[in-house]
Amino acid sequence: MDWRVAGSLETLRHQLNTRFPERSTVSDGSIGDAAHQASGRASDHNPWYGPGIVTARDFTHDPTHGLEIQEVADQLLASQDPRIKYVIANRRIGTNRNWQWGPYEGANPHDKHVHLSVVADPLCDDGQPWNLPVLGGTPEEDRRDEHSDTGGDFTTWGSDVNVRQEPRLGAPVVAVLAGPTQVRVSCQVEGDTVNTAGHTNNAWSFLPEFGGYISNIFIDHPSPWLPGIGTC
Repeated sequence: MDWRVAGSLETLRHQLNTRFPERSTVSDGSIGDAAHQASGRASDHNPWYGPGIVTARDFTHDPTHGLEIQEVADQLLASQDPRIKYVIANRRIGTNRNWQWGPYEGANPHDKHVHLSVVADPLCDDGQPWNLPVLGGTPEEDRRDEHSDTGGDFTTWGSDVNVRQEPRLGAPVVAVLAGPTQVRVSCQVEGDTVNTAGHTNNAWSFLPEFGGYISNIFIDHPSPWLPGIGTC
């Protein structure tokens, strides 16, 4: 079946990759293996919501390159972000019921990665940046003003335009823009070359609202690279 990862989790992955560009991804994970998908096993790593939306992601412990999973886990739990369902790290689990750590008795101790599950409702696709100190986050009262000053607003053109998990043509589709759409671009990056309507371009923009990338060809602007937008 077709599947994709919830947009909020893709936004966090993008933020971690930007903050820790050399981090290991050896224990990163999204869709579950055969054991996770076995009949009758409940797991947020299965594409069961949406349908086809995976509502969990793992991020690798790599203190050598700055990513300490306990630091990330503690800050996720402290944020009380409404998108969070639960967090697991180092044999402890914290849920959105009380935002407190408790023992985790599952077979996997989660000492090589932090697990984040998001809620199974439309909030899971909310691509607003995660507000964590480790990511350079700001206090909640300043968050709205800071977000309004980052990136830029543009309009897309065309119909059935794909927003992809990565800036490449073979990456999973995370959203489809049915027609011209107002979007916020937070950064842009070089990716696969796209040819359409007589234009060729290898620039892609990250759309935080959707947690994915769109080819700049489909953004209604004459320049291949958008002015005033930094690189990812």
